[in-house]
Amino acid sequence: MDATPGAIVVAVGGHGWSAAVEYAAGEAVRRRRALHLVHAVSAEDPNEAVTGIELLADAVRYADALLDGLALVTASLVPGPAVQVLEEAAEQADLVVVGRRPESVRTQAYVHSVAGGVTARVGVPVVSVPDGWHPRVGGATVVAGIDDPEKRDEVLAAAFVAALERRARLVVVAAVWRPPQTHVDDQGWQQRLEEGLARALADAAETYGEVPVEIHVRNTHADEALIEASCSADLVVVGRHAGLVPGGLHLGPIARAVVRRAECPVQLAIPRSAHRVRPAAVRS
Repeated sequence: MDATPGAIVVAVGGHGWSAAVEYAAGEAVRRRRALHLVHAVSAEDPNEAVTGIELLADAVRYADALLDGLALVTASLVPGPAVQVLEEAAEQADLVVVGRRPESVRTQAYVHSVAGGVTARVGVPVVSVPDGWHPRVGGATVVAGIDDPEKRDEVLAAAFVAALERRARLVVVAAVWRPPQTHVDDQGWQQRLEEGLARALADAAETYGEVPVEIHVRNTHADEALIEASCSADLVVVGRHAGLVPGGLHLGPIARAVVRRAECPVQLAIPRSAHRVRPAAVRS
C-alpha cells in the first residue's frame, strides 16, 4: 500500500464515489496532505480488476481536476475485502473517507459491511459522505452531536478542529429524550446540561482556539435532532464507542442512524482509549 504517511485516504467504489473524492480533496487542501485513492477488487475475478483499473483512473482524473496541483494524488488498486484493504491503507492516514449510497435496504447493509467495518477497525477519524453531496455555498457550519457525556470531549475536540479549519461556526446539539413526567421531577436538567457544555467548550477553546459557538439543548431523540441539523451543516461530528474487544470500536445506534440518513458528511470521532494519531494541526 503506497499511501503517503498522513494522507487523506478515500475509498473509491462502484457507486457514488465522486462525492467522497470531492470531500477528501477538500480535506487534503485544508490539511495540506496528500490524497490517496483506494479501490478494493476481488482477488478471484480478473474482469473486476480490469473494470477497477478503469474506475480508479477516472477517479484519479477527477481528483486531479479538483485539486489542480494543490495536493499530491496517489492511488492503489488492491485485491481483497474492502474493509481489510481500507484498514491497511489507514494505518498511517490522517483521515479515512467513505461514500454512502442513498437511503435504502442496501444502504443499511453498506453501513454494516463497509462503513461499519471500517469504523470498528480503523483508529483514525472516519467520514461518511452521502452520495450526491457537494460543498455548500456561504458561511460554514460544523455540528457536534453530544448524546453521551463519556464521548463529549472527543467529539468537541474533533468538532473544534473542523470548525477552525473551515473558519466555521460550531453548533453543539445536545439532545436528550426525557418523558414529560421527568420535567416535573427534575426541572433543572436543561440548565445543568448547558452549564456543563459551556465549561467543556471553554476548555476546548483554550486548547484549540476561539470559534463562534452556539449550544442547542433539546428534549428530543438525538438522532432526529442531528439529522435535522445536518440539512444546514457542512459536517456533523458524532462519537464512536470503544468495543468490548481490545482495540475495537463500533457505531452506537444514534451514530448509525445519523450516518445512514444525514444530508451532509458525518465524521466519526475516536474514543480517547483508541487514539492512535493526534487531530490535524490547525493552520492559518
